[in-house]
Amino acid sequence: VGRTGALTPVAVLGAVKISGTTVTRASLHNRDEIERLDVRIGDHVLVEKSGEIIPKVMEVLKEKRKKSLPKFKFPEKCPVCGGKAERFGEEVAVRCVNFAACPAQMKARIRHFAQRDAMDIEGLGEVWIDTFVGKGFIKDLADIYYMDFEKVKNLERMGEKSARNLFDGIEASKKRPLQHLIFGLGI
Repeated sequence: VGRTGALTPVAVLGAVKISGTTVTRASLHNRDEIERLDVRIGDHVLVEKSGEIIPKVMEVLKEKRKKSLPKFKFPEKCPVCGGKAERFGEEVAVRCVNFAACPAQMKARIRHFAQRDAMDIEGLGEVWIDTFVGKGFIKDLADIYYMDFEKVKNLERMGEKSARNLFDGIEASKKRPLQHLIFGLGI
């Protein structure tokens, strides 16, 4: 589940070497692509790196398919929050409509907001984002700027110095140019 709520299916693969890296996951993009490929759990597939970076399922090797594999049923609910998953108009993406309360969307929005090209918040990585959202310290992007230093520094594996570095990174982000804030907000 991404920051916009899009549910992106991913194939979990047996480890395979492609272009010098070991690949265990590959994008299936969306429900339409799953149907076009007629991919099923347990299939043998041909995978390549799209743009030499992102592993993508290109083809199902149907001659190797076991006859009894059921068709994949795309979820009607968000696999994270259980909210309704819908397709809007002609859009190919199926999205979780629980924008405000889906923790997966919030975590993805925070990762996007904190990245170098956006607000560049040093120390606000995936593990801490998971922790802060899980503990309710961050419920929306603005909460990043209102976290309580004492609560953060007392978290397991945090400590005074790490908390100070994080809060210094948050403070430094306030001086980023406007275009970085606009990008970080996804506008």
